[in-house]
Amino acid sequence: MRKLSLILVMILSVSAVFAQKSKVTGAQNYLTSGKLDKAKEAIDEGIKHEKCVNYPKAYLVKGKVYQGIFESPLPAYKGLDKNPLDVAFDAYLKALELDEKGKMVKPVKAQMTNMIPDYTNEAVNRYNEGDHSGALAAFERVLEIEAMDMFKDNPVVDTAVIFNAGMAAQKAEKYDKAIKYYKQSIDYNYGGAKSYANLANVLKTSGNEAEAVKYLHKGFELFPNDSWMLVELINYYMLGGEPQKAADYLDKAIALDPNNGSFYRAKGTLYEKTKEPAKAEEMYKKALELTPDDFTSQYNLGLLKLNAAIAKHKEANEIMDAKKYNEAIKVVYAEYEKVIPYFERVLEMQPDEKNSLITLKELYFKLRNEKEAYLEKYNEVKAKLDGME
Repeated sequence: MRKLSLILVMILSVSAVFAQKSKVTGAQNYLTSGKLDKAKEAIDEGIKHEKCVNYPKAYLVKGKVYQGIFESPLPAYKGLDKNPLDVAFDAYLKALELDEKGKMVKPVKAQMTNMIPDYTNEAVNRYNEGDHSGALAAFERVLEIEAMDMFKDNPVVDTAVIFNAGMAAQKAEKYDKAIKYYKQSIDYNYGGAKSYANLANVLKTSGNEAEAVKYLHKGFELFPNDSWMLVELINYYMLGGEPQKAADYLDKAIALDPNNGSFYRAKGTLYEKTKEPAKAEEMYKKALELTPDDFTSQYNLGLLKLNAAIAKHKEANEIMDAKKYNEAIKVVYAEYEKVIPYFERVLEMQPDEKNSLITLKELYFKLRNEKEAYLEKYNEVKAKLDGME
């Protein structure tokens, strides 16, 4: 009887193992027929059993099921797991870890090969959605897969992924990684001027200005006609207090792209810094000629005109002779009136731009006794500003 009991226990144990392994087989069958929900249910249940915990094939199947969930175009299947690709990757690694006979290397390699475009697509999608940290993690996973021993016979240097990892890291403000990947891009001669310009930008942001300048000038030396490189040099010198150097590079940029209004706007800003308002006005007008809806150029042009009128007003206030003062103040008011159209145009571009509304309110108030229409406009703008508070 005891012998019979032992036989029964053995039969039951074998049956239990077979039952759980049949779940793995069932999961594979469901996967083959495209029933990912059933496949997930079967493999999740089967792999929990103690007899399958160390069964390499169970993890291979689990990886395939979860990778299939990621690759499925059907929303109902895609919603079965939040991070199916990571689950699949971990499952494949586990299959390799448990594989004592080397049977898993070939099928896992086939799946990992497909994971490279999967993770690349995931990275691009996350980047476009604004999840730059997630994009970086996905790009790094691509690089991790490509560096695995199973691919060492055909090593790959995925320069596009390296560069994009740098961009994602930069956006995610993970500057050490951004520097690492941009430098690798430069080592592999990938990205052209963008690699140098982006690296310089990150280096400067992270406080390493001396190295940033080195890469800026090296990039310009290699790519003297690249507008991306020029823009970074222009920005560096504009913000760094050396406007003349910025002007030299702006002239180069304008020569390369004479229809780019942003270059003329930038030069207008430079002329303001060097106290040359007439030249600044000329540049802003040129920018608006090329890009009529350029809000910044329009606003800056309005400020130039307003500041000139204010300067004349201050000069008039210094006049002690009443007759001369009255004559001068009429000129001032005429100048103020000339300013109005510039800021009214700004409001056509951005109707709720508060600074322009405040400026117009003050101008209308100053001129309310000159024309009745200005008093009406003053009341309208004041009501609008009151409603914004």
